Amino acid sequence: MNRSLTRNILRAARGIPESEAPFTHLVEVEHVFSREAFADVPAPWSPGDDFAEVMGGAWLRGNNDGTQTAVVTGVGPKQLPAADGGEWTDEEVWTVTTADADVFAWLDDKPHRVTWALGRSDVTIKREPYAGHPHEAASDYWHRFYLRHWFTPERRADGGYGLTLACAPNDSWYSGPWPLADASSRLLKSLGGTASIRTVQVPGASDRRVPHGVSLMQRLSQL
Repeated sequence: MNRSLTRNILRAARGIPESEAPFTHLVEVEHVFSREAFADVPAPWSPGDDFAEVMGGAWLRGNNDGTQTAVVTGVGPKQLPAADGGEWTDEEVWTVTTADADVFAWLDDKPHRVTWALGRSDVTIKREPYAGHPHEAASDYWHRFYLRHWFTPERRADGGYGLTLACAPNDSWYSGPWPLADASSRLLKSLGGTASIRTVQVPGASDRRVPHGVSLMQRLSQL
């Protein structure tokens, strides 16, 4: 464990005011990883600058004629015919255009439900193989990364990668500074980079909802 990092986290934790609401004050550690650790990341793919990414692998665009177009990668297979009309066995990329916004109601949660629009006369669907698609390489890379490290880093504005972990000193030891120091030290050891420590106040924080940075810290500290 990095002694200097641990010492600074404990110092920050001691400065947190006592509160009955455990998640209103946090100690955060922002990690900025070394670029060498991500030198082999495949280039990200999108269907175009006019598309907004709704969630990973799903994009949506508004068209001038009042319709919308969605692109969803890695769709299927399901109990439907494949793009060639045969048995559906391999994942596909769907490009779906329609004026009915309900077709895209699940795009930000379960985008593959866009397949429910198959066969409708008011929906245009283009289906392509996903194997070999540019998005597949990036998706597979981050899937393997997650299986190894149990998190996906955040893409920074400067093109680098980072991750913010947090602890709640007013909660149980499970959410306290020692697990945060352990998780942060492991990240620095495996991926390199730097760590910055700060204290934050979270207005309106819920006692029942554990902040993402805290829950992620809990997971990584147990590895």
